[in-house]
Amino acid sequence: MGGMSQRGLFGTKKSGGYLANLFQMDYKHVANTNVIHCGDSLYALWEGGLPYLLDPLTLRNKNGKGKAGLADLDGLLSDNFSAHPRYDPVRKTYVNFGSVFDPIKSEFRVSLYEVDATTFRSKRKNGVTPNFVLDAPALIHDFILTKNYCIFFINDTRINAMSAIKAMLGSAGFAGSIEVDKDTEHSNIVLIPRSLLDDKEQDAVSDIDLFQDERITVVKMDRHFAFHYANAFEDMEDNVVFDTVQMDGMELAADFKEPFWQIENPFRDVSPTRLIRYTVDIQNKKLAIGNDQPKVLTTRLPEFPSIPRDISTRRHRYIYPLVARKKVKVNPKTSGLGGPVAAVAKIDSEDTTNNQYFSFEPYEFPGEAILVPKAGKTVSLPSEEDACYMLVLVTNGKDLTTDVAIFDVEGDQVFEKGPILRFPLPVFTPHLLHGSFAEGVTFEFGES
Repeated sequence: MGGMSQRGLFGTKKSGGYLANLFQMDYKHVANTNVIHCGDSLYALWEGGLPYLLDPLTLRNKNGKGKAGLADLDGLLSDNFSAHPRYDPVRKTYVNFGSVFDPIKSEFRVSLYEVDATTFRSKRKNGVTPNFVLDAPALIHDFILTKNYCIFFINDTRINAMSAIKAMLGSAGFAGSIEVDKDTEHSNIVLIPRSLLDDKEQDAVSDIDLFQDERITVVKMDRHFAFHYANAFEDMEDNVVFDTVQMDGMELAADFKEPFWQIENPFRDVSPTRLIRYTVDIQNKKLAIGNDQPKVLTTRLPEFPSIPRDISTRRHRYIYPLVARKKVKVNPKTSGLGGPVAAVAKIDSEDTTNNQYFSFEPYEFPGEAILVPKAGKTVSLPSEEDACYMLVLVTNGKDLTTDVAIFDVEGDQVFEKGPILRFPLPVFTPHLLHGSFAEGVTFEFGES
C-alpha cells in the first residue's frame, strides 16, 4: 500500500504517525500547480520550489528521478519559482517571481525574473537579480503584469506562534503559521517598474524597500485577500486597470483531524469570492472611485479567471472564470458558501448584463479554462478578442472519469449552448488547477 513520503505545506501528514512528522521541517515539492511548455521541454511549477524539467510526451523527469529533476534555468534560480509566470506578447517573454522566507532573519525575499518564452532562459547579461524584502512572510501566490509594471498585492501579515509550534511538532501545516492582520484596515497594491529588470539597471535593485523607495508606487485599498488575477493593462490615460478575484477573509490554519478529501464539508471556513475591476490612478497614487469604480463583474463565486495568452498585458473585455452552478446571494462577510465550482462563464467587463454561464452536472467539476485562438484570428484585435475555443477538463466525481469539453466562445449566446465537442480521457485525473496551451506542438507516437 502506498503512503505519504513527506509532509505537505498545507497540513497533509507524512505516513507513519506522530513521530514520523515530529520536527520534520521539509515538505513535499508537489509540482502540481501549473505547466509551461518551452522549446522541447515541459516545466512543472509550484511556488515552493524550483521547476521540474519534464519530457512533454512521457512526463518523465529529464534530469533524473526525484529532486535531480529540478531545473535552476542555467543558474538563474537559487530558491523558489512561482507557478504564475505572466506572458508578455510584445517582448515574447515570461515574467515571474520567487519568494522564500528566512525564519532566522525574519526576512521574506521576493526575486523578479524575466525569461525568454522560447528557451525559458534569462536574456539578462549581468548577474544581479532584482528583489524586494519584507519583514514577514507575505501571502503572494499570483501577481499581474502590464507594459511598464510588475504588480503585487500585499497584506500585513504575521507569524502565529502557536500555529508555528504545531507545525514544528508535525500536527499542522507550515502555511497555517501565516495569518493576515485582521486589525489593519488596508491592503497594498505595489507597482514595481519593469525597467528594474533591464540590464542597464545594475545598481540599487537588491533588497528594495517597497515602502521607502521612490521608484515604487504603493496604493492603499480596503483590506481583502486575492489568490488569482485575470489580467492588467494600462489605459489611454496611463492608469492601470486590473481584474481580481477577491475575498474578505482567508484562513490557512486549517487543523484537520482527518485527510482533507474525507471531510464532509472542508469549505466551511471559505469566504465567498467575487470578480472585481479596479483602476489605479498612477499620477495621484490612488484608486479611482465613483463612476462605476470599482466595478463588480460577477458575484457567482468565481475562481481561476482566464484570458487568451496573447491578451496578457493588453486591454481586454472578456474573462473566463469558473463559477458556481447557480446564482447565489452573497454576503462577503460570511463563510461557508465556497466549494468546488461546477460551471464556466464568459464575463463581459464592459456590460455585465451580457455575462454568459454554462453549468455542468452537480457532480462534475471543471478545471481552469484554456483559451485557444481560432486559426487565422488575431485575439489582440478588439473585434476578434473572443474568436477562441475554450478547453476544459471536467472531473466526474460520481463515476471517477475525466472528459475534455471544448466550447466555441465567439459571439453572443453561443457559449451557453454548451460544448461543441466532449470526449472522455482514457484515464481518470483528479480535480485540476492551472494549465496552458502550446500552439503548434505535435507528437509522433511510435509503436509501444
